[in-house]
Amino acid sequence: MFGNRHVKALKPYSLVTHGAWECQGEEGVLKLDWNESTIPPSPKVKESIEKFLKSGNMHWYPDVNNSIFLNELVKYNGLPLENIQYFASSDSLHEYIVRAFIEPGDRIAIVAPTYDNFRAVVESNGALTEYYHLDKNFRLTQDNFESYLDLYQPKIAYICNPNNPTGTIYDKEFLELIISRFQNVLFIIDEAYYEFVGSSSKDLVLDYDNLIISRTFSKAFGLASFRVGYALSSQHNIKMLSKVRNPKNISTFSQIAAISVLQDLEYMRNYVNQVNDAKAMFSRGLSDIGIKSSGQGGNFLLLHIDVSKKYEFINYLEKRNVFVRDYGHVIGMEGYVRITIGTMHQMKHVLSMIKDHVGDGDYT
Repeated sequence: MFGNRHVKALKPYSLVTHGAWECQGEEGVLKLDWNESTIPPSPKVKESIEKFLKSGNMHWYPDVNNSIFLNELVKYNGLPLENIQYFASSDSLHEYIVRAFIEPGDRIAIVAPTYDNFRAVVESNGALTEYYHLDKNFRLTQDNFESYLDLYQPKIAYICNPNNPTGTIYDKEFLELIISRFQNVLFIIDEAYYEFVGSSSKDLVLDYDNLIISRTFSKAFGLASFRVGYALSSQHNIKMLSKVRNPKNISTFSQIAAISVLQDLEYMRNYVNQVNDAKAMFSRGLSDIGIKSSGQGGNFLLLHIDVSKKYEFINYLEKRNVFVRDYGHVIGMEGYVRITIGTMHQMKHVLSMIKDHVGDGDYT
């Protein structure tokens, strides 16, 4: 049979149920399973796209070097143009990282549990993944991690900060320490949830060649359906990525949408503030009814639900068009459910629903 032998042996990235899509058009659907924004993006997106539909060149390929978009990214990140490149999603960036920097047989370290897509892309290219597991409280211990890197000497280390799904935030000073010490390791820091914490390692790309930061417009900016992301890194790494990047793959509509949200940062920041306030309220409310939650960073919380009652809990919410993420497929997380946090109004509604279901039952 035809097929890449590495892909044949690959365990694919696990997708969740498509139940939310099947409910499109129904009232009260809350898709809280993929950590997308729970509200539409800035109204400027629709305005700009409608303007393009009236007078734009839809028969042309997309702008392959969109200076307006790049300059907006320069302003937003406060970094030189040479240290930035945009892609058709951060997932796409991960694929280009593999093509540009990884060869079959290379050893890749992943701080886990975490977002699994990078692992799948790496293994499809014949590289070998090794896991550094967070402790039972989802913390990373500096001495242990340094010992791990010394022992395994990986070519690349992937760290999601804040981490998905645990919400762990890794200290910026600690990250600089390991980046500076292990300069033979290329560190990929996935900052998909950066906007919800405001802390970044972006300035380190000016001092270190062994760092690539991955960002997305799918979370705080609400552009998940447009698939836009970008990289922050040294000039050398950006040049390497640009060698294999297909600039025609970032659609005109995606570029327009990304420019529009970057020109309306107040809208994004208001939404982030709503989410962070709602997260604190939701966590307190869960605690009041005996449900433990964790997840310091990001637009989500991890709920610890007794395994014997977890599926009943998930099904109860799904019947009411609220979709959450079961993490039972991950070893050590059998009793965890991840829930995306939306606006205060949305989360009060979900909390009321959970209170009605839980009653006096013990769910922890």
